[in-house]
Amino acid sequence: MRKSSWGKLVPLLLAACATTPPPIADRDRVAPDLGPVKGGIAWLKNDNYLVRSALWSDARVAAGDRGGPPSRLFTREPNGTWKGGWQQNETSELVAEGSRLTGPKVNVALARVEGGFQLTGLWFGQYVDLVVDAKGARSHGLSYVRQASGAYESADDPSQYIFLVGDAARLEDPPWPEFALAALSAGWGVRIGVVIVR
Repeated sequence: MRKSSWGKLVPLLLAACATTPPPIADRDRVAPDLGPVKGGIAWLKNDNYLVRSALWSDARVAAGDRGGPPSRLFTREPNGTWKGGWQQNETSELVAEGSRLTGPKVNVALARVEGGFQLTGLWFGQYVDLVVDAKGARSHGLSYVRQASGAYESADDPSQYIFLVGDAARLEDPPWPEFALAALSAGWGVRIGVVIVR
C-alpha cells in the first residue's frame, strides 16, 4: 500500500516542479491601487506585497508603513506653507518657494536632470541625495533600474521595487513640493532613512 501511495505522489511532485513560477526578476510587476489620491510612491517586495507608501492629495502628504498610521503627515496651510512632522510629535512649518523647500533643519533643492530630476540638501538634519529618471533611480549609493512595467527595481535585491503612481510618474515635471515631501518622509533619498526591506 505504501508503494502505491508513493507512486501516485511522485507524478504530482514532478508536475509541481514543472510549474514553478519564474524567478522574481522575470515576473510582471503591477502598480498598486493606492486609492483616490493625486499621486503616490509605493515600496513593494517579492510578489507585489506593499510594504510602505507615501501619498498626497491637494491638501495633505502622508507616509507610513503598511497597516499603520502615517509616520509623517504634512498639511497645506491656507497661507501655502506645509505644516506637520514626525507622528505629530515634532511639528515644523515648511515653505516651498521656486525649486527650494525650507524650514527648521530643512533645505531641499529640486534640479532637473536629463529625463528626470534630482533632490539634494538637508531633510531634518539628514543628507538628501535622490535622482529619479526614466532609466532608474539612485539614492545614497543604492541604485534602481526602471523596468518595462514602470517599477524601479533594486539593483542590489530584485525582490524590492518602487512604483510611482499618478502624478508621481511625471518625471519631467514632478509635483513640487509634494513629491519631495512624500519621498523624503518615507526615507527615500535620506541617508539615515534609506528604505531597505528585508
